[in-house]
Amino acid sequence: MPAVATHLYAFSQLGFLIRGYLVGLGLTQGLKREFGEAIAQSVAGNEWFTDKNCRQAMGAIAAEMLHPSALEAWLAAYLVPAKIAKSVGIVMAGNLPLVGFHDFVCVLCSGHKAVVKLSSKDAYLLPMLYQQLVKIDYTLRDKVVFVDAIESSLVDAVIATGSDDSSSFFETHYNHLPHIFRQSKSSVAVLTGGENSEQLQGLANDVLSYFGMGCRSVNKLLVPKNYDFAGLKEIFVAHYQTNKNFEDCYRYAKALMTAHKEEFIDFDGIVLKKSEDAYPLPAQVFFDEYENEADLNNQLQQCSTDLQCLVSANYVKNFERFFVEFGKAQRPQLSDYADYVDTMQFLCNL
Repeated sequence: MPAVATHLYAFSQLGFLIRGYLVGLGLTQGLKREFGEAIAQSVAGNEWFTDKNCRQAMGAIAAEMLHPSALEAWLAAYLVPAKIAKSVGIVMAGNLPLVGFHDFVCVLCSGHKAVVKLSSKDAYLLPMLYQQLVKIDYTLRDKVVFVDAIESSLVDAVIATGSDDSSSFFETHYNHLPHIFRQSKSSVAVLTGGENSEQLQGLANDVLSYFGMGCRSVNKLLVPKNYDFAGLKEIFVAHYQTNKNFEDCYRYAKALMTAHKEEFIDFDGIVLKKSEDAYPLPAQVFFDEYENEADLNNQLQQCSTDLQCLVSANYVKNFERFFVEFGKAQRPQLSDYADYVDTMQFLCNL
């Protein structure tokens, strides 16, 4: 069996194990313990991680990335495996549980070897899942190594994800290699006032999942003038998770805006503030108003270079490639490449 086909089977079986763990069926007590311990360690190691968020991330990966038909359809578009296996460094972020998993899948399914620098904030889930992969497909035992730092002399290419502050480090150390460097992005939702309850509940998930820490987290709303936020507030309140850091950020934002006499809308857990900016602090969501389609397009154009997802009920003209349905922002599929750079094609061309 070709290597990639074998790895495809291993990943699809991993999805089966994850789904079994999440629904409590089909796993041995030993496997349940391994999954549970990795989640517990992740929550203990990152004050922004919760058991619910770890499970949500794993569930989205199993459903959108590890289903056999999804894997087969995705790989069909590429010439894999690579003719010559290369060592590809992956610098992973730690803002969300398993946020670097997609790069991990891409490197292995393209036939290369992964040299992984985990974030100290997310250091347990991926090694545990890799252990399960090796149990399924022993040929993967030599395809992944976890390191404390990626030496440029030991890899042939690099995929690095981090904040804007990390970009200078990436440029200094890895710019001479084939690379993909990712920086901060933001996501926006466009509302018309005609959204139904299901769509607004999906929006609440897009905004509040992972406490708004990801590039696919919606942190700005574009609404028509005189938009009524009352119904949206009720839905958001029902979606809140308990997290001390997030609650402290909420209280701080309210106190600061009150002291500075700034106008804001209190959602009893987050605050909404009218702003043209795209990067609010935790527990804050910015919003702005538009008068017509031309005004909406102009506002979107201003933030397009930093845009990851555009959540709406329908395509917005000129921004079709960013379109994501309500409730789907936190469930990227295999073909949803970060920053719209085709990671798999990059790897196949090495």
